[in-house]
Amino acid sequence: MNIKLKTINLLLGCSISLSVCAYPADWNPLAVGGTDTLGFFVNEIKANPEPFQTPKPARRLIAIDPGHPSSFNSGSAVINGTTEVHINWVVALKLKELLLSGGADVVMTKSSEMQLVDNKERARIANRVGADLIVHLHADAGPHSGFAVYYPDRRGVHTYKDDPENGFTGPSKTVITGSSALGKAVFNGMSGVLAGKLRGALRTDFQSLVGSRQGALTTSIFSEIPTVTIEMAVLTNYSDALFIKSEQGQDLMAKAIAAGILDR
Repeated sequence: MNIKLKTINLLLGCSISLSVCAYPADWNPLAVGGTDTLGFFVNEIKANPEPFQTPKPARRLIAIDPGHPSSFNSGSAVINGTTEVHINWVVALKLKELLLSGGADVVMTKSSEMQLVDNKERARIANRVGADLIVHLHADAGPHSGFAVYYPDRRGVHTYKDDPENGFTGPSKTVITGSSALGKAVFNGMSGVLAGKLRGALRTDFQSLVGSRQGALTTSIFSEIPTVTIEMAVLTNYSDALFIKSEQGQDLMAKAIAAGILDR
């Protein structure tokens, strides 16, 4: 029998009777630490190898700042049957739950409605924990109506009474750029959800009373992360107040703000 015939018989033997074939089937167990029938060293064989795990994306950390009381305004004046500090707190709690259920982590700048936190400290709380962004919740007063989203568009200089940190300058160019993008996203999200309920406006810090004096709001000056301030409604406007006092209005406001954050 020549070499070619031997080769054919060997192949036929493998196809007819695997148990006598010189080549081992890949499902036959091999001894760990020994050699297989072809002379290859067997180091380790796992019967049930671990499935490939795709790393989970990191959850974003969102800071929520329910405005007031602060060192210059308690926010507790009763206006059209409610107070700003109460509205800020209630909507903040609802927003927190929506963000958590939407896949984000949340840090609050205060733990109770009437806890006094200085405006500088509100920004620094978010800075210290490494939050990705911060939203400051407020309610406005004046002859107008609707909501407004403010973001810093320039560096400001902190100037408040005899504050030892007067002259502090911020935010950085990176924060300004990030805040601009955040402001637009939040405004767009809120506009979609609140259509037919409240009109909205997108403004810079410089268009606010404090911002026009300092160049930016105090919380923006001390912020190291993208930051926006939201005036959710105008409490001195009866229609706005009626909306934001209702649980339905508060739920819708929280949903509107969450939409702008989570869709970003």
